[in-house]
Amino acid sequence: MEMENAAGAQPVDDQAVADRIRNHCGLVPEPRGSLTAFDGRLVIDPDTRVVTVDGREVRLNRADVKLLRGLVELGEGVHEPYSIMWKVYNAPCHPHELRYPMTVLRAKLGEPTWIVRTEEGYGLRPPDLP
Repeated sequence: MEMENAAGAQPVDDQAVADRIRNHCGLVPEPRGSLTAFDGRLVIDPDTRVVTVDGREVRLNRADVKLLRGLVELGEGVHEPYSIMWKVYNAPCHPHELRYPMTVLRAKLGEPTWIVRTEEGYGLRPPDLP
C-alpha cells in the first residue's frame, strides 16, 4: 500500500508523468533497446551509440543514431525528406536540412551505398556482399 502524506496526496510515478507530458506536447521519446536490420548486417544500440555494420563497429553520436534508427523504422524504400524529418525530429524542416546529416552518416557507415539518395528522398539499402 502506498503511503499518503498529510494532505492525502499519493507519491507520483515520475516516468508516467514524463510520458504524459511527452504525449501531450507531441514529443518523440528517445528509443530504447537495440534494433537489428537486414538479416543482422546492421545492428543499432542507442544506449551505447554503437552501430555494427557487417560485423564492424562504428561509433556514432546521438543525432546519427537517431537518424539511422528513424530510417530503419521507416522501412524499405525511399522516403520523402518531410517524412524522415517528422519521424526522426517530430518537426517540419526544409528538405535541404537533411543533406549534411545524411552525408555525415553515409561517411561514418563506411560504405556510401548504405544510404540511397534519389530525387524523391532518402532510403536505407545494404550494399551487395562481395
